[in-house]
Amino acid sequence: MKNSKTIADNTRRWHAVYVSSRAEKKISETLNGKGIEAYVPIVKTMRQWSDRKKMVELPLLNGYVFIKINTLENDKVMQTKGVVNFVRSEGKIAAIRDVEIDSLKQLVALGYHIEANGINKEYKEGDKVKITSGVLKGIEGYVVEVDENKQIEVLLESIGQCIRVKLPKDLLIPLK
Repeated sequence: MKNSKTIADNTRRWHAVYVSSRAEKKISETLNGKGIEAYVPIVKTMRQWSDRKKMVELPLLNGYVFIKINTLENDKVMQTKGVVNFVRSEGKIAAIRDVEIDSLKQLVALGYHIEANGINKEYKEGDKVKITSGVLKGIEGYVVEVDENKQIEVLLESIGQCIRVKLPKDLLIPLK
């Protein structure tokens, strides 16, 4: 009969690891090759050089790779070249809820204009808002700037990162 610690150790949960700069995609591929589910949110963005503009794919969150593992696989992750450390909260390895990773995947897949950090509408800065319809329904964020476009800031609480998405104004409602 298995004890409760062994059962808990076999439960796969999402975590984030800090990785070497500009190595997110490569480290994700290496982890996947080791049988570890790894995810790096990639967004397309326009970059301009002095002689040209080009659409490039970049990690949304520089220096982070998300992994779904059980506690028995921690060493396997840490032994991967380029992995610096687990993201921690209050001294413990931070677990990220599935819903947060699913929301992040949806945001990237939908192709909204996304940047790491910010929101807006006929709200004032600091107002808490919630998306009322569509596949992002239920996601909450805070207004960080006000202009003619709508941007919702989604905070991934487990790692303290913000995602900035431009949305139509009519998809948001204020929260108390």
